[in-house]
Amino acid sequence: MFRDGCIGVTVDVRAYRLSAVQKTAYRLAAKCTAIIGEVREHSLVVTLTFAPTTGEREALETARLFFQELLDQELREKVGEQTASLRALILAHAFSRTSLPPRG
Repeated sequence: MFRDGCIGVTVDVRAYRLSAVQKTAYRLAAKCTAIIGEVREHSLVVTLTFAPTTGEREALETARLFFQELLDQELREKVGEQTASLRALILAHAFSRTSLPPRG
């Protein structure tokens, strides 16, 4: 519900990490300010605050985009987690073939 220039959305922290919520808030910063509340049980309330010139239709569309972007960010987090060891191995191999001077 759009009231006083704000929309409150609830995020289930069993499905989405806080870091994904924060990245989503950053991505939508041009459209709104996301005020992230505290986790209570398994819920996190995020208040999307809009400029005074923002209409209800635009605010509701931004709230929809929030959840679309949140899913994208959560999937990025999972892929990053699942591929961390492979990326470390690739980097280690790449740097093992260089002749970097020793630090000291």
